[in-house]
Amino acid sequence: MFGLFAEITLRFTALGVIVFIWGIINLLMSGHKKRAMWDLGVFIILALLCYGWVYIVLPEPSMSYTVISNLVSLVVAAVLQAGFAVNAVMPKVSVEQGKVKVSRRDVTPSRRLNASVFGKVAGWGVALAVVAIAVFAALNVSEAKKVANLAPVAADTSTAKAPMPVVSGKNKEVPVVNTPATVLTQINNSLSNIPNANVYDVSHVRVQILHKKMTYIAPIDFDGSFFRFMRYKKVDGYFAVDATSKTAQPKFVKKSMYYTPAAFFSKDVRRLMYAHSALSSYVLMNNTPQLEVDEQGTPYYVATLVHRYGVTNRQDFRKKAIVTINAETGAAKVYKNLASKPKWLDVALDPSTAASQVDAWARERNGWWNANGIGGARNGVMVAVTGSGTEGDSDEVTPVQYGNQIYYLEALTSARSSQTSVMGYAFTDAATGKSYYYRENKDAMTPDRAQKLAKDMMKQTGWQPKMPMLYRIDGRPTWVVSMLDSSHAFRSYVYLLASGNGTQDTVATGSDATDTLAKYRALFGATTASGSGAGKLTKVSGAILRVSRNGDYISFLLSGKKIVYTVSAKSDPFAPFMQAGDQVSFKARVSGTTGTVEGGVQNAALTQKK
Repeated sequence: MFGLFAEITLRFTALGVIVFIWGIINLLMSGHKKRAMWDLGVFIILALLCYGWVYIVLPEPSMSYTVISNLVSLVVAAVLQAGFAVNAVMPKVSVEQGKVKVSRRDVTPSRRLNASVFGKVAGWGVALAVVAIAVFAALNVSEAKKVANLAPVAADTSTAKAPMPVVSGKNKEVPVVNTPATVLTQINNSLSNIPNANVYDVSHVRVQILHKKMTYIAPIDFDGSFFRFMRYKKVDGYFAVDATSKTAQPKFVKKSMYYTPAAFFSKDVRRLMYAHSALSSYVLMNNTPQLEVDEQGTPYYVATLVHRYGVTNRQDFRKKAIVTINAETGAAKVYKNLASKPKWLDVALDPSTAASQVDAWARERNGWWNANGIGGARNGVMVAVTGSGTEGDSDEVTPVQYGNQIYYLEALTSARSSQTSVMGYAFTDAATGKSYYYRENKDAMTPDRAQKLAKDMMKQTGWQPKMPMLYRIDGRPTWVVSMLDSSHAFRSYVYLLASGNGTQDTVATGSDATDTLAKYRALFGATTASGSGAGKLTKVSGAILRVSRNGDYISFLLSGKKIVYTVSAKSDPFAPFMQAGDQVSFKARVSGTTGTVEGGVQNAALTQKK
């Protein structure tokens, strides 16, 4: 690794190195060996300082940054060489004038030191650096539209084909109940059960598909102490937590992980990744490398690599790569094409890069001035809703599972902060790096508004809304919000029809997914969006065994049937008067152990005789 850092340092300082070598040779040829040795000593000291700067800062190896750093190193080297040349004492030679030997300075052109030449080189270096900075800044603006339109984003005019998790009669996706905050709290409560617990820290979780389930992976790492790292040398493993079960407990997987982000020297994962990728001109993003495991449980730290567009500081979203480090062995691998990544790797694109790609396309596809300039028309400009997601630089991204893939969901809205309606949804495939935009044609609410409505509905509890996720329930786009208490424990669900504006007949609450789903379906009676059924419609009759009421929802059991039927008092005003023993008949859509009554319940006990 240290040899690679030497090569990377040379990449950023090559022009300065050339000037130093030129200056040292100039001193030697002028007969100033002692001065040349001092010059060489200064060069070695500066080389070590530059090496340390690269090792600590990890400067991005983009074309613009490389050019500027080389020009800076050229100016510094030229100024130092000019100083060495000016201060050097010219050698004296003896000249016979008659019978007397006279010593005088050698002023022949071949023996003159080139102080003025180095001064001119320094001047040209400064001028070129100023011009380069100006050109790069101008290109960042002028190329904005081109870069935005090169982003791999496909647009659709409706949400019909959006990869929203589906809940219907044929599909039953389980909503993600465990937020990252919940998982981190659970894991910190479990840390005391592993050896050397007071040495470790848990700072992040990563979602992936493991054994066909959406799972959080949370690595333990050193707490930052150099001396503890030197004492223990490794961490003992990572935690895995089911993302969909509110009763899931963190499972500790024991693995000897010698390479981690909080380790030092050659065991530092981030510096290993940088060393193996920088010479390829790919940029390692600032995100902390995250842990993903293969189907056998082998841990790998993973980070996304991006490429800059030309000499600008903008990302060329067409070019993405990934670097992995085996946390047990330190083996590094760079995949310069996401298509060549291993199959077990679900998340090749980190959330910040995904958010940047969508943001560039949504904001600047019609030009930088249109989006950012004074008096810009803002034609077609959209921005991501921030603060309601779980990942990304501004919490604008939420990972969702659709089939066996992870997508990053972002809700896009108007650039005007007063507007709370969604203009569309962006889904970014975490495996391929491609984004898809689906235009919303209804008056759908933003996820942060869904959070506020959920909080207001449960104001008396003091619970906080987290992680609104978009599901397609019986064809209806629906925000599913998890309510957490002050200790980040899950307490309740709130389901809100995305186009319902928070009215009572479009919101349902419950302590678990099954209960809340039944209540939510009961709100809409016999109608289903887009012709999508919520189970097979069947005729049902029998005697009521038990009745339970929760607000406007009445749930009941029939003798001999293990199905919980739910009806809304809003669709059947007589439903609240049902009681055990009543003979009833109705139509219901049944899915598993739940049934949603369509229309109303015919109750023989309540039938009025003429």
